[in-house]
Amino acid sequence: MVIQRAHWVQQQVMKDSGTLIRIDLDFKNAFNSAGHSCLWAIFRDLGVPDVDFLEDLYSKSWMKITVGTGCLAPIQLDTGTVQGSVLSPLLFDLFLNALLRLLDATRIRHGIKRTPQWNHAAFADDLSIYVCTVKDANNILDVIHEFESWSRLQISIPKSLATGAMYGTETARRQEGAKAEATKMKRVAGPDILKPQIQALEAMDNALEKDNTSQLIITKGQEAWHFNLATMHRQCPVCNKKKGNCQIPTQLHLNPPCLECKHAWKPSEIKYNGTALKVLHGKTPIRLLGIRYNMWLHSTAQRRYVLDEITELACFLRKNRDLTIENSLRLIECTLAPLLDFSGTVIIWPEKEFKRLTAAFVQCHKEAWQMLPNTSTALFTFSKERGGLQVKMPRAIICSAIWDHLTRCFQFDDETRQLAEITYKDALEIHGCLDMEDLQFEAEFLTWDQASLNYMPLNEHNRNSSPLGPIQSGLDSISS
Repeated sequence: MVIQRAHWVQQQVMKDSGTLIRIDLDFKNAFNSAGHSCLWAIFRDLGVPDVDFLEDLYSKSWMKITVGTGCLAPIQLDTGTVQGSVLSPLLFDLFLNALLRLLDATRIRHGIKRTPQWNHAAFADDLSIYVCTVKDANNILDVIHEFESWSRLQISIPKSLATGAMYGTETARRQEGAKAEATKMKRVAGPDILKPQIQALEAMDNALEKDNTSQLIITKGQEAWHFNLATMHRQCPVCNKKKGNCQIPTQLHLNPPCLECKHAWKPSEIKYNGTALKVLHGKTPIRLLGIRYNMWLHSTAQRRYVLDEITELACFLRKNRDLTIENSLRLIECTLAPLLDFSGTVIIWPEKEFKRLTAAFVQCHKEAWQMLPNTSTALFTFSKERGGLQVKMPRAIICSAIWDHLTRCFQFDDETRQLAEITYKDALEIHGCLDMEDLQFEAEFLTWDQASLNYMPLNEHNRNSSPLGPIQSGLDSISS
């Protein structure tokens, strides 16, 4: 829900002009840092029953460290929760909830129009801050630092980071500036735009050739330099897109970013307790709760990760032919479906990459059955009535996961449901539909990539076979 809510908010801000800053904070040894006295004070203010019992349970907690054949003196514990206890996660959640309420009390919001206003998203010990200005970001961080000083829940500054993006008219203006600069560089440099770099490398080669004592090292060095020259301008290190020849290497950056990334806005001067946080470009994919995407919702890194994991599993099954077919199929069942279930509901798979995903999925099943690579795919995709194995393909896994995901989104009357309703209304308006049934009928005439632009148009098979349940009841109330 945390990732989905953030995705829907970013979709809304991308439609209008605005700025969004996200700060990912990492708690240092979170479950062992909460002070006991702070725990009991928070629980009493929240009205938690039997706080005295919990206080007595933790008041005499201690540990001993074994050194060689003996033990050190008992060490009294006044921070942290009991490891392995089923009660510990609940205690920490209640403790962290005090910080979240404190952030709500600041009345600082992300400021995006047409959306519920909030400034944070948290899951377990992961906390992300969403604001629209650097000033608001620093004010929020000051409040968190005050809570840290009181509760001894420490923030790991090296592992925390900030990112952000500017959308709308200002972004378009910056992109026009980047295009103008690229045109100017091409016009000035002409066809020999890389000639200065080639001359510099040739001078380096000549200098190396004067040393006759290390001819082998010289040859390898020359080959490496020429190879780097041929590839350094091919791909942007930030957005991973192919660059033109106008992005020439320099002495400081052998592989500089493309001009679009160079001109794009990113936040600066974000500090926690006087220390500047690491700031990443908005087009850099960042891993948040296991899903990799950037501030433009580009999830190329996550799709590449999923494909790499499936390929790695296929290689493992090929190398371990001693596994029985039953064990190999059980390994696939426990690995592939959860891998797609986890991220398939919030990331978009273009049609070309989805075909690669399906092919890799089938290849894993071929390796599990110890079949040849050129075995017909129809054996796995056909139903049992037609003589196939009727393997559940990625399309079926993702569609089933989306319905379960939407059910959870509409389960409670909270900010996630409000954002889902906004997205649903946008889908109705874009496609000229009146309700969910019209929307699904319209989806039958859309290509895969067209339907992927909005999460609400679903697969047409669900229209007749799957009950809408709480989703339909929630959407009916919107339509009426």
